[in-house]
Amino acid sequence: MPRNVKKNPRDVTKLSGKPLAETIEPSPVLKTLQEGWVTSPDLIEGDLSFTPEVIQNMTVFLLANPNLNSSHLFRADILYDSLGVLSAPYAKEKIQIHGSGGTDKDTQKEDHVEPLAASSVPGFDLKRTIVRRLIPRNKNLDRPLEQTCHFYEADELLPTSTSTDLSQSEQCESKTESPRQRFLVIYLPHVSSKEEMPWYHPLLRSLAFLYDFKPNASPHSSEEKKGTGIMSVHFLPYEEEPIQNRLERTLLALLSTQIRLARQTRLDEKAEGGNYNPHKDNVIPRHLVQDTYARLKLKYAADLCQNWVEDTEPNKHVFEDLSITAFLIELWRSMYGVVPADERSPDQEEQEKYDSRFPGFVDVACGNGVLVYVLLSEGYQGWGFDARRRKTWSIFPPSIQERLKEEIYIPKPFADVCTDSEMDIGVKTHTGMFPESTFIISNHADELTVWTPLMAALSNPTFPLPFISIPCCSHSLSGARYRYPPPKPNKKGSADRSEDQAVEQNPQPVAGDLKALRAAKQQERTDTGAVNSMYGSLTAKTMGIAEEIGYEVEKTLLRIPSTRNMGVIGGRRRTTQEWTSRVHSAQASQAVQCSAPDAVRAAEQVLERVAAVVQRECAREGGVEVAAKIWIERAKGLHKGQGKGNQPAH
Repeated sequence: MPRNVKKNPRDVTKLSGKPLAETIEPSPVLKTLQEGWVTSPDLIEGDLSFTPEVIQNMTVFLLANPNLNSSHLFRADILYDSLGVLSAPYAKEKIQIHGSGGTDKDTQKEDHVEPLAASSVPGFDLKRTIVRRLIPRNKNLDRPLEQTCHFYEADELLPTSTSTDLSQSEQCESKTESPRQRFLVIYLPHVSSKEEMPWYHPLLRSLAFLYDFKPNASPHSSEEKKGTGIMSVHFLPYEEEPIQNRLERTLLALLSTQIRLARQTRLDEKAEGGNYNPHKDNVIPRHLVQDTYARLKLKYAADLCQNWVEDTEPNKHVFEDLSITAFLIELWRSMYGVVPADERSPDQEEQEKYDSRFPGFVDVACGNGVLVYVLLSEGYQGWGFDARRRKTWSIFPPSIQERLKEEIYIPKPFADVCTDSEMDIGVKTHTGMFPESTFIISNHADELTVWTPLMAALSNPTFPLPFISIPCCSHSLSGARYRYPPPKPNKKGSADRSEDQAVEQNPQPVAGDLKALRAAKQQERTDTGAVNSMYGSLTAKTMGIAEEIGYEVEKTLLRIPSTRNMGVIGGRRRTTQEWTSRVHSAQASQAVQCSAPDAVRAAEQVLERVAAVVQRECAREGGVEVAAKIWIERAKGLHKGQGKGNQPAH
C-alpha cells in the first residue's frame, strides 16, 4: 500500500466523503479509448500551480522510484525508453563501474521486453514510451512486474468570453481563445489475467494520470502564479470486479503522492530521471546493492534476529549491517573482480574457502561482529577487532569467533611517544600495521573515524590502503568528543577542510525556543545545512584529512536504516586500476609500479603529511604527547565500560 503522509496535500473539504464506488463516472478523456474507463470527482484536484514541465519531471522520477508509492517495492528498473534518456540497469553498470571500456559480455545480460501497444487517444499525440520492471522487496512473496508507460501530450485552444455583461451576439464577436496544455500518462501492466497481478499493484487493467494546465495570459513576475492546473486519476477496472476499500485508498494515496512530490520538484537541480542527491548511488548502481541486500536479508536476518543476545533492538542493527555488507560486496566486485561464495564455480569453491584475489579486510571497532560474520560467511577473508568482547560474538560459529579480536588500537604516532608501561592497559593493543592492500572498514567507529585515513596511510605509506569510513559521533584525534567547525569555502568556491576555527561545541538556537530548534533541524537537511551540521562537519573533516595526505576521496549516501549514512571511500579508483593491471597483464602491472627511488620518496611524503596533520590536530590538546595520554586513558575506559553495541541507536 502507498505510504501514509503526515499531512494530506489535498483540499479535503472538496471530497464527497462517499465510497468511491458511489462516485465513479465515465472518464471524459478515455471513454472513447475503451469502454470501461472511469474516474471520480474525488480523484480530481484543481487549483494547482505546477507547470506541465514540473509534472513531467516528477512523473519520470517516480518511474524509477515506485518505492515512494509502495513500501513493498525496492525500485523500478528501466528496460526501454523510446527517447533513449533513461538507462537500463546494465547500461548503468557499464558506465558507472566499468567505464567506457565495456565488453560484449556486458550487453548479454540485458533484458529485452517489448512494450505493449499504445492506443490512439483523440486529441493527444504519443510522445514517449517507457518499459519498466517493478522490483519487490521480498521476491519470495511477490514477483517482479513489467509495465509499459505511454506519455501523451496535447495543446488546445479553448473559447473564452471577455465579459459576461455583453449580449449573446456581442459575446460571439468578442470571444477569444485561451490555451490549455495537457499531459497524460497511461500505465499498462504486463499480465494476461487479474490472477497474475502482484499484491503491490492495484488490481486494474490500466491506470492513467491526466494533468490539464491553463497558463496565465500575461504573468507580471516570476513569483506570480504561472497558471492553474487540474490533476486527475483515471482507471480501467476488471469487469465484474468490485471496487474494494483497499483500491480506493490506493488511488487516493497515489494522487496525494503525485501532488506532494510535485511541490518538492525542482527543475534545475538534476537531469531527467536522475536523483536529487548527487551523492546517492554515485559509486555503485542502486539495483546491484538492493538485489544483494535482498538475498542477504533472506539468508541471514531471521536467524540473527532470533538469536540476538544484546540488550539493543536487533532489527535495526541487523538490517543496517546487512545493508552495509551488500554495498561492500558490490564495491569489492567492481574493485577486485571477486564474487560471493554463492556465485563461484564448484571447482573454485572446493579448492579454496576464500577467493585469493581478494586482499582481505579489517573491520575496526567491529562492535557486535555481524558485519564480520556475514562477510566471512560470504567468502571474504578478513577479521575485526573491538575494545571489548560483545555478547553477540558467542552466537557465531567458532571459526567466526576466531576472527573477532578483543584488541585496542593505539595510533602509531601515539605509540611512538608512549613508554612500554603506559602501553600496558590490560588488553592487547596494536598500531594498525595491517597486511598489504587490506581493505579497512570503519563503520560508526567513533574515535577511529578521523584516524581511519591516517591509519590506512601509516599501514603502508608506499601504497596507502583503501578504506570506507561511515562517520557517526564526532571525536578529535585524542579520542575526546569534539565538534569540528564547518569547512571554509576557498576562493574557488570549494570547501577548505584542512584548518579549524573555534567553534561552539554544543550550540543552541539564538531564540532558545522549539520553533528555532525546529528551523535549525530543517536547515541541516539542506545541502548547506548538511555541511554545517555536526555530522556534516565530521564527514567533511574525514574527507579533508584523507585528501590532505594524498587520497582520492569519494562521498556516497548509503541506503542503510540510519541517519548516520554517509560513506567516505578512499583509494577506490587507484586500487581498481592496480588490481585490473595485476589480473590482466603482468607487463601492465609493472608499467604502473613506481621505480624504487620514487616509491621511497612517495612513502616519505605520505609520512610527512601524516605527521603534519597529527601535530596540527593534536595542538588543541597541548601536543601529541598530551593527546596520546588522553587516548590511553580513554582506551582503558572503553575496555572496562559500555561498548558501542549498547550505545543508543544512531
